[in-house]
Amino acid sequence: MEKELIIKDKNIIYIGGNQNWFLPLGYKDISKYGCGIVAVCNFLLCFFRSEYRSGYEISKDTFISFVLSIYKKYLCILNNVFIKGLTGFALANGINRYFSDNHIKMKARWGHSLNIIHKVKKSLQNGRPVILGVGPSFLIKNMGVDALDIDSGNTIKLYLHYVLIYDCKDEDGDTLFYISSWGRRYKISYRDFNRYQRSTLFGFLLSNILEI
Repeated sequence: MEKELIIKDKNIIYIGGNQNWFLPLGYKDISKYGCGIVAVCNFLLCFFRSEYRSGYEISKDTFISFVLSIYKKYLCILNNVFIKGLTGFALANGINRYFSDNHIKMKARWGHSLNIIHKVKKSLQNGRPVILGVGPSFLIKNMGVDALDIDSGNTIKLYLHYVLIYDCKDEDGDTLFYISSWGRRYKISYRDFNRYQRSTLFGFLLSNILEI
């Protein structure tokens, strides 16, 4: 499924979109809090390429235009004291409106279970990537989930962020999620994610998946 996320900008290849592309265009809200919209568009990019067996290249400019169309019509980024960005419930509502308007027979809902592994694997087996949200780290010192950059070997912390799971593999007694974020490939441990989910306040609501 990784190949279905490929976006090209001349000789540069990205795996999915990057919210930072929107800062030079004047969309500071997308650049700072638009990871949910980019994750939705990454999902739709995979869906349409799979549905129509499309081998056409997608350019960075085309992807940016698609994100802006979704942003303007379906997903409103919030920036207030309580919510910055998009809640999982807002993501579900926005993509459901898109499905309805485009006569796509799918339905999304924000997950409410602590155990997501079986749903992720089933969705991937059915050819659908999975939008994963890593929520805030209320009341704990461990801020986020480690994500390993597959190409550079660098490790970053994920929190307050949506990504797209495009593959998973069982390795050494754990399951690794292969994800797209910022136009790059990372992998995270499901064990670490589940530990983080269980240790944070309202973890099952704020750190979960968009079930489609």
